[in-house]
Amino acid sequence: MHNHQSPATVPPVLDCVLPDGYATVLLNPAMTPRQWRRRQALSLVRPTTILKGLFAAGLVIQMSCGGHGFGEKFGIGLVTLIVVLGVFRLLGRSASETSFEYEGVPRLRLRWGEFYRRRDFDDLGADSRELVAELLTGMQVLHRSPALAWLDPALPGEIHTVVWRTLCCLDRSREARALAQEVAAELDTTDDLINATRRAVDDVDSSLREVAQHVRGCVVLCRAWEQKLRRHDLAARVSHTLATIPGQDHLTRLSQDSDALPRKMFAHVTAARDITHSGAFPWEQPPSEWPGAGDLPAGRTINTPNHEEAAVNAKSTGKPYRPTNSLGKENGTHA
Repeated sequence: MHNHQSPATVPPVLDCVLPDGYATVLLNPAMTPRQWRRRQALSLVRPTTILKGLFAAGLVIQMSCGGHGFGEKFGIGLVTLIVVLGVFRLLGRSASETSFEYEGVPRLRLRWGEFYRRRDFDDLGADSRELVAELLTGMQVLHRSPALAWLDPALPGEIHTVVWRTLCCLDRSREARALAQEVAAELDTTDDLINATRRAVDDVDSSLREVAQHVRGCVVLCRAWEQKLRRHDLAARVSHTLATIPGQDHLTRLSQDSDALPRKMFAHVTAARDITHSGAFPWEQPPSEWPGAGDLPAGRTINTPNHEEAAVNAKSTGKPYRPTNSLGKENGTHA
């Protein structure tokens, strides 16, 4: 399996703004990237801006050529051109076109037959609405999936074409559905016409449900591969991150190096205390004189036969230091 870089293609499903509100739109797969870029370029051109520019240019030329016949003729001709272009613009606008906004680009125009909206099928019943919603959602998932780069570049286009053909079949069944309702309302329930029209509509729905099931299978497979890709990415990150963490040998040495620090600190502090005659530390005082000892219940004693040892044990994670009376002598001082 190889990782294919998908070429830039026209997005099959758009979440855009139409004149009548927000809509999810499925584009005709026959629309090429070149046509899409052309539509985007044309949407950036405002006819009113062009007409205003031509009109302003005509006025400037006419004023700069005042008193000469050329300026007047040029101005009249330019104004006439502007009017003609405006008329052709209005007359040439197809009634089958609709404008929409997509990703902040306004005035994108599409003709009927180049797209289907999700709500175009709302009048066909709840089952048809669910079918269309599932197909369009599946197309969005497939197009946005990171697994797309690992697929055959032609496969997403094939799925897009199948979904488009499915909506075309559903659209073409409108008349048959309306006729089936009309026949059922006017004829006896045992009439063959009722059975024939109902069977035809049921066959269409059954086939389209099979298509939706196959598209759903593609989505399930795509998401399963996404999970594999995600786990592969996480495994690589975990491996890289754990490689930067200090090993157990380093941590053991670090713990051993810090083990003797409390005992050394205790030795130096008590030696300095003895040299400066600073008096005993709180833990060297009788328990009754410790800070907060007045809060102890009457008759309660603290079992600390060696206060210095208890203090060191509380601060050190290693073996407790056991000072002796000869500490001052070992350091060359006397208490």
